[in-house]
Amino acid sequence: MRAAWLSGGLAAFWLAGCAALPDAATGADLPDIAVPAAPDAPAPQPSQPPAGPLTIDRLPGDFPHGGEAREAADIDLIVVHSIGGPTCRDGAVYFTPANGSAVFWRDWFLGESGKSIHYVIGRDGDIAQQRPELRTAGHVSFGGIMSQVNRRSIGIELVNRGDGLEPFPQPQLAALSALVADIAARYGLRPEALVTHAALDDRMQPECGGVPLRRNLDPGPLFPLADVRAAITPE
Repeated sequence: MRAAWLSGGLAAFWLAGCAALPDAATGADLPDIAVPAAPDAPAPQPSQPPAGPLTIDRLPGDFPHGGEAREAADIDLIVVHSIGGPTCRDGAVYFTPANGSAVFWRDWFLGESGKSIHYVIGRDGDIAQQRPELRTAGHVSFGGIMSQVNRRSIGIELVNRGDGLEPFPQPQLAALSALVADIAARYGLRPEALVTHAALDDRMQPECGGVPLRRNLDPGPLFPLADVRAAITPE
């Protein structure tokens, strides 16, 4: 999700990073930022899902979750986001450190209007659920590339800056791989059903210090999309 959503006390989390941004953040030539790291970065290791059932912090069953009811047959996508994202302030690109646990960010989404998610996964691999899977969540705001995205998808937020510099910890990727594999098995989804937020939104922000800037980069160029897709075993 875009870092511009943060407000109030969370605004103090912003960090400057324009000089250190990877090329993908500028929007030049609009590279495929959903693939793993640049050639000079260490290759991510395949994520091994943890053994045993998933441990998920869920809200009470009678909690007023919001969203619209839908059928299992409606779901054919899993969209991965990162909490952090680019915004421009005083001519410089800023990313949020996205401090806090999965529960912290799940509860933050509960206080937002029009912004929601199904799952949040923390750096330690902790998972919190905001919306039940059979209710829609407002996690993709652009329908120009694919229609009815929120109606047909399950959204997962990773607690990460999404700046192409912060790595995704192994416990977080392992939890994501396990969750994605579980979702895909229950809905009969193939590996290509897992997509990034950036792949669904190619809009640009106004130039930042004279440099083109993508509106959404998340989860960022360090996200090992191919490795997480490999956790999905087609039937």
